[in-house]
Amino acid sequence: MEVLNEKLETLHKGHVFYQFQEDNAYIRNLMIFIRAGLENNQHMLIIESMRNITKVKSRMNMLFTPQQVSSISLVDNFDYYFLNGDFNTQNILRNFQRDLTVIKNFNPSIRTWAHVEWTSKEPETALLKEFESTADDYVLQEGLLSVCAYSQNRLSNTLILALEEVHQFVMTDDVLSLSMAYKR
Repeated sequence: MEVLNEKLETLHKGHVFYQFQEDNAYIRNLMIFIRAGLENNQHMLIIESMRNITKVKSRMNMLFTPQQVSSISLVDNFDYYFLNGDFNTQNILRNFQRDLTVIKNFNPSIRTWAHVEWTSKEPETALLKEFESTADDYVLQEGLLSVCAYSQNRLSNTLILALEEVHQFVMTDDVLSLSMAYKR
């Protein structure tokens, strides 16, 4: 566990595919990510599931000062992934760029964390890969650190491989490493 903490704390840029299994580990890793961002004077955009927002806010308020919490933009992932139809790529990217533009007015140094979800049984692999490839381009161009978190129990082997191909890093609840399948 200590190795993951150190890696997550020292990673400053890159695109991370996080497939999580355990909710407590997920929240713990999100707090490590936030703490590292605060230590680096970064603003954070956290796109989170409605069912986790209260838990995340509560944990943030316990661990961080009100001034630190003001450096964290916490938004409901419904607005990103469901508002205009299930997993509308153009809408997601438009919202992401809009929110980052607003945040850059406060602080040009940003990191992002997105809890990615969809309503269908499984998204179309090509669509998800296209979305994440476009996001990867943006993350690399902007020099961001961006974590894309997916519940492992919603991922097929085909989706996992597709996501590993468009993320520089892969992460589980306990391990962070370079993606061996990354194609850049």
